Amino acid sequence: MRLFHLLKKTEGFIEQDINLNHLDELQKLIQIESQIKGKLSYWKATLAFNKEMNGEYDSAENEWLAALSFFPLPHYYMQYAHAVLRNKNLYANKDIEENMKSISKYNVADVKKSLKRVRSAVKVSIVDDDMRESGSYVLTWIEELEKAISDDKGLIEALSTSKKIISLEESLNELNQLIGLDSVKKKVKQISDWITFTQMRKEQGFKVDSISLHMVFSGQPGTGKTTVARIIANVYKAMGILKKGHLVEVGRSDLVAEYVGQTAIKTMKKIKEAEGGILFIDEAYSLTRSQGNDFGIEAIDTLVKEMEDNRQNLVVILAGYPDEMKQFIEVNPGLQSRFKYHIHFPDYSIDELMQIHQLLLKKKQYNITNQASKSVKKIIEYMVRAKSNHGNGRLVRNLIEDEILSKAAYVIERKQSQLPIGELDTIDEIVIDKMEMNLKLKEDNEKMSHQRDIHYSPHLGGILHGT
Repeated sequence: MRLFHLLKKTEGFIEQDINLNHLDELQKLIQIESQIKGKLSYWKATLAFNKEMNGEYDSAENEWLAALSFFPLPHYYMQYAHAVLRNKNLYANKDIEENMKSISKYNVADVKKSLKRVRSAVKVSIVDDDMRESGSYVLTWIEELEKAISDDKGLIEALSTSKKIISLEESLNELNQLIGLDSVKKKVKQISDWITFTQMRKEQGFKVDSISLHMVFSGQPGTGKTTVARIIANVYKAMGILKKGHLVEVGRSDLVAEYVGQTAIKTMKKIKEAEGGILFIDEAYSLTRSQGNDFGIEAIDTLVKEMEDNRQNLVVILAGYPDEMKQFIEVNPGLQSRFKYHIHFPDYSIDELMQIHQLLLKKKQYNITNQASKSVKKIIEYMVRAKSNHGNGRLVRNLIEDEILSKAAYVIERKQSQLPIGELDTIDEIVIDKMEMNLKLKEDNEKMSHQRDIHYSPHLGGILHGT
């Protein structure tokens, strides 16, 4: 790079002291400049190859672009085109159907932009006769891929639907509107305040720490982990941390393959899909839980590398049960240092579950009578006591589905008997009683062996777990 700076000084000298009487010297300087740029371009191309060998496709794309800026050789344009495709997990040597697996509603807009850049680069490369055949093949392949995209209704809908821009204030307000989760809300606010403070210091020229926002969410199912993750994605987008602010939810089956060498490819596909947003891995500890050949470690290794190389455009959230998550992080040293924030999601209280019940019914345009609501509360209390892993918010959602099914059955029975059906939007005590009968039958079938420890109650068909 010292040569490059020397060249720049030489250029400045030429601009200031050009003399028409010394054109021979000027021509020599121009030749030297061309030679240095050619050498710099070669070095950049070498770097690009090395980056590709290491799987650093984003960096490789940038290096090829730099090589072109110094010396625009036709075959460099072709290499740049393939680097752009690789960075989107697309390959011209694979059939269209296989490549379509790497395109989703989250990345289709970026893929379309990338294909335009690839087309432009290839068109430049085919001025060289040696590039014409391969270039023509790639251009045809691009047309076929674009047609496949245009034939996919889901992708076209994603392209035509512009995501609403949500402000930081709106995102934090949405978080605060959630029922319960006070400790979670406090932690998210602390993180957002720290980001704002860091950005302010950076703008004023102060030294700042690099921002790494990968997180671990621990808690029982149904405690709002996915919902909060989606809100955090909007928060980070509003703050300029993430470009898209979308959430990609995955589990073990989305990342781990059955054969050697396939897991890294499968994991990279999901990582590319999540770029610009959050990759949310539910029950993350399942990555290392299987018998026989376990390729989950390969998924973790791939993930750790991308978290480091792509930290400016990707946030990873690992989620699962508290004890399992703690052990999972402890036995994987590569993860410990990369997850700065650990947020615990507590179980909802009975009153909070009732608030959720009321809110979800309202969203579905149902009312519930006071007496029916009291009965539902007793049912929830029983279920919470009967199971430590009762499902929290999922318990309430399942309960509401049962209430609606019972309501539907009651209305149809009354209609068939030519009796008054009542209000279609009201859940009353009769509906709850019918639901309880169904729950009792289910409980009888699943827990016959535990009936000795259960005492009488007027709800759940006379069943209430002993204290």
